Amino acid sequence: MPRPAAHAPERFIAILGEIVGSEWSPPSVPDWPVNFTRPAADRALTVYPDRKNSRIIFTTAAVTAPGRRCHAKCTPDLAGHDDIDSWLADGDLDAVADALGVVVQRLVDQPLPEPATPHPDPVGRELEQLAKHGQELARRTAQFAAGLIRAEPVADAASRITHLAQLTEQSATRVDELRGPATARTAGRL
Repeated sequence: MPRPAAHAPERFIAILGEIVGSEWSPPSVPDWPVNFTRPAADRALTVYPDRKNSRIIFTTAAVTAPGRRCHAKCTPDLAGHDDIDSWLADGDLDAVADALGVVVQRLVDQPLPEPATPHPDPVGRELEQLAKHGQELARRTAQFAAGLIRAEPVADAASRITHLAQLTEQSATRVDELRGPATARTAGRL
């Protein structure tokens, strides 16, 4: 009889504990998300299943400044399992421990991004964000087109593009709101 998914964090915590070693403190409560901490390095490692996309998400952050984060994902082979919870509860986690170890080690070794300094101009800040979204949207769209040409699966890429397009629209709306009505900006221009 399969174990319920509630036991999955305990099994995963044991594997992850072996990967990160004794420098990291295991979570006090075996529940999702799983949180390991390393106070000496001001680091936290959070792990949780992404049930929608059947993968595991890893995040490192500074304990004292949680806005500084790095992310990684691992998509295991769920063959023989209904979903990620079933795989976490009954899958052979030892078989993927090496791959998980590589993902975790690269993530915890990666320096956290520097904290962003607030932009003095709210319109300028939003324009910078809009430009970043536009660049990322162009890059992902090019990857999507390349995947179509190479006959690769493209549904995940299309989903990311859709999400990024929504973020771009939100930033553009915020820029327009901050700029004010278009008639005031274009008055006197031909």
